Amino acid sequence: MITHVAAAGEGRGRVLMWLDGTAQPSRTAIDGALLIARAYQAEVESLFVEDPQLLDLAGHPFARTLSSHTAGWQALPREGLAREVHYLGAALQRQVTQAALHMEIPSRARTMRDTPLRAVAQACAENGPWNVVVLGEPIGPHGAHRLAQTFAEVTDTTGVVVVGPVARRTQGPVLVALEQVERLDPMLRAAERLAGITGHEVRLLLVGDRPDAVAWLDGEVRLALGDREGPAIETVLSVRSDMGPLIEAARRHRGGFVLAQYGGQVVSRETNLRPLASALECPLLLVR
Repeated sequence: MITHVAAAGEGRGRVLMWLDGTAQPSRTAIDGALLIARAYQAEVESLFVEDPQLLDLAGHPFARTLSSHTAGWQALPREGLAREVHYLGAALQRQVTQAALHMEIPSRARTMRDTPLRAVAQACAENGPWNVVVLGEPIGPHGAHRLAQTFAEVTDTTGVVVVGPVARRTQGPVLVALEQVERLDPMLRAAERLAGITGHEVRLLLVGDRPDAVAWLDGEVRLALGDREGPAIETVLSVRSDMGPLIEAARRHRGGFVLAQYGGQVVSRETNLRPLASALECPLLLVR
């Protein structure tokens, strides 16, 4: 799968900042979205999704709210909840708009009332297929399931960006966790675009679960790069999908971005993302 984002005005995609109001968006996620947009001369769209299931909750007699202005529990009016959700969405989108304005990146805001995944899938399909979806909130305990659903149901996207709770920077080397030599060119091109914007170098982390497999990958990558001046190369032995070595390499290099394949060994569909997301101090771009 090509790792690409459509340029602004091309009408084939953009960087989609997904906001659902469950938590404050991470400033690192916003910065990551803007860097990708600048690297591809793309537009950023902040999408706030109003989940109708939440609004339907207000229609039940057991729904109550505790007000600081009145005594005791009060009924939860649907109109009042809808208004609060609207104000919340506007406030979250304002953070993205102001950051984009500061970096002189074209942006727009949009609100949709639908189930979250269906809204994101529809928004991408309208402009697809070259979208990158950025999850605004830090990934939580159910992050692996949410990520799997996103890749399965949002087909018009070339990648998804996630951050963890300790993410704090986008400046630093762009690290490519490479598992297959066939993915070298598209992942390297994406990394070089990001590095061209941040002014940092690209470093290849060759990942495998056996010493002989890593050695073979190292040889194939060096052969593919040929005589051209390429990125620094380092091998990472990850036995039984242990992400510890990759986490340690990212921490040691103080990466500003990590690129990895979704559905591979490092981040499989069954991988518990919490160890990786909780330790990474930079955004993680997962490509198909």
